[in-house]
Amino acid sequence: MSYLLFPLVVYIPVGTYLYFFFRRFLGLFGLGKQKKAVRILSLLITLACVAQGWMLYGLGAVIILHFFVLSILMDGIYFICRGKFRKEKARKIWGFLHASGAIPLLVMGLIAGYGYFNINDIRRTEYRIETEKQLSRDLKILQISDLHMGTTMDIGKLKDCCDKMQREKPDLIALTGDIFDENTSRKDMEAAAKVLGDIGAEYGTYYVFGNHDYNAYTGIPAYSPEELCSTLESSGIVVLKDRVYTVNDELTVIGRTDASVGSMVSPKGRTGIEELCREADSDAFVLLLDHQPVDLPENAEAGVDLQLSGHTHAGQIWPTGQVGELTGFTELNYGWKEIGGLQVIVSSGIGGWGYPIRTGGHSEYVVVTVSAEKNAHTACVFAP
Repeated sequence: MSYLLFPLVVYIPVGTYLYFFFRRFLGLFGLGKQKKAVRILSLLITLACVAQGWMLYGLGAVIILHFFVLSILMDGIYFICRGKFRKEKARKIWGFLHASGAIPLLVMGLIAGYGYFNINDIRRTEYRIETEKQLSRDLKILQISDLHMGTTMDIGKLKDCCDKMQREKPDLIALTGDIFDENTSRKDMEAAAKVLGDIGAEYGTYYVFGNHDYNAYTGIPAYSPEELCSTLESSGIVVLKDRVYTVNDELTVIGRTDASVGSMVSPKGRTGIEELCREADSDAFVLLLDHQPVDLPENAEAGVDLQLSGHTHAGQIWPTGQVGELTGFTELNYGWKEIGGLQVIVSSGIGGWGYPIRTGGHSEYVVVTVSAEKNAHTACVFAP
């Protein structure tokens, strides 16, 4: 029901504004005397816009809502400044710019251009953290999250990125979900699984499902979760679904079933973190892979040392990430945080979902170096 009510709440004011905007816009074409025709045409255009943007996470909604906000700002500037123009020509030009929406459209185009560049500009983000657990040497982890294969990256570009990441010579690779989604073709899924599996790491490559990996958001999935799991495993990738994996005496990896599983995939939900941690060696460094950065205090209490997550995209469209964190919708939008003995790193993801635009955060792969040395807390961002 929220999928219907929330868009309705949003589009009542937005639709009302658009209706009057289109009436003003059509007036530029000398249709002022045909009031009834203008009203009907404005209503039809408004309804078409609302229909295109009804899915609030779609590109149509992004365009419409950006235009709405920018036009409101333009209205405010227009009403403040219009009395300051003494010359008739200047007043006419200013009036035309206001009525036509030319400035909001131009600014929206610039934002979209930046968003396209930003989502394709993949950065290397490095964290160095310390642990009190006994490690014989530094542990280097490569994290890749939220690729959403096919949206911003084809196989060629993915291979180029993986060649760069391979030069990191990681000890362990963590794929923290939503590497694929409901728009990924079977061909791309199979090819990407092989490319990711070929990166290689001494301690292995580990995968946890994200909410989109289940293909639950489409009526015609290109493959099932079981087929995805089988393909990943045939590429040498270990899939962890509420599973504890002992790498060696120093390192244990716990991979969680995604938090969405209770509502989307299975009424049984997922195994509690306390139960999973009881299977782990408490003396070993416990690495938790969980797509969504949730239950952070519980994970700290259970004895997890480091949690790697994604899901948030750092707010792919600004300012959704900041709003989500301020309202408590997300526990951590992006970056590093320490809660008790738990350290959490949330990646913004190497790609994006739905459309190739990112105006919030940046695209990245993450390199985490875990050291037993004290005072190692740093975070650095480097261009690829």
